[in-house]
Amino acid sequence: MVTVACASPVCALSTTPEKPQTASISLGAEFASGKYGTDTTTRSVSVPLIATWSPNDRFDISVEVPFLYQSNDNVTTDLYRNSPQSTTSAAKAGPGGFGTTLKQQGAGGPGGSAAAGSSESDVYGLGDIIFRFGLIAFLEGPRIPQIRPSLFIKLPTADTANGLGTGEFDAGVGLELTKWFGDVHLLGDGLYIWQGKADGFGLNNYFSYTGGVGYQLSENLEPMVMVKGATAPSDYSGELLEVRARLIWTLTSYTSLDLFGSAGIADSSPDYGGGIAVIHSF
Repeated sequence: MVTVACASPVCALSTTPEKPQTASISLGAEFASGKYGTDTTTRSVSVPLIATWSPNDRFDISVEVPFLYQSNDNVTTDLYRNSPQSTTSAAKAGPGGFGTTLKQQGAGGPGGSAAAGSSESDVYGLGDIIFRFGLIAFLEGPRIPQIRPSLFIKLPTADTANGLGTGEFDAGVGLELTKWFGDVHLLGDGLYIWQGKADGFGLNNYFSYTGGVGYQLSENLEPMVMVKGATAPSDYSGELLEVRARLIWTLTSYTSLDLFGSAGIADSSPDYGGGIAVIHSF
């Protein structure tokens, strides 16, 4: 399975739609499994529905409503997912976030047993709803990349009793860059997140980043390799780092698939994961 969410800047479609596209719907699924530096393996699934609207070719606003499942309540939240973009040519979506241990059950502080006292029962429900806003400040030119500042606000709609969220508002600001050199596509983004403070979570503000390179293999296919990471988001987590193989498959001028598989490098990242998203613009 896999993610949607999403998303970050991606490939340009080679086909020309019949009319300007100002909105998109993205639906996907992401699976991740890992110990996150604990003695317990946690498996999680996220099914986010994302709606994006672009009133013009520079500004976009989106809302993400995720449904979450976890095999226990050790992992309490997903880190920020890069925002989906919708332009006049196509809906853009990208790999989603990654989870980590933000709360240690029954532990007195950092270094305690994160699995101690945790529930082994499956938990599921609505996740935190996220609003995102993006503005393309500079369009791509011969010498400069496309530059897109962004803003996101997380609403604490997830059930804290089941470990699906922190129960706090979060906010962040970011910057996304993308540039084409012939068929080679370079992209990257950075985001600083302010987390709300909640007892027992040891939450810290953190910086997340993504870097990737893709190649337009054909009109419809762009494979890509990406690296995603973040500074420690809590006292109970180290830094995060993972590598992803990604494929953007354009089915029609209006519909595309975004697939990825991931492998964790840092102990606090999922050991492995994967996802798929279907994006339709209109």
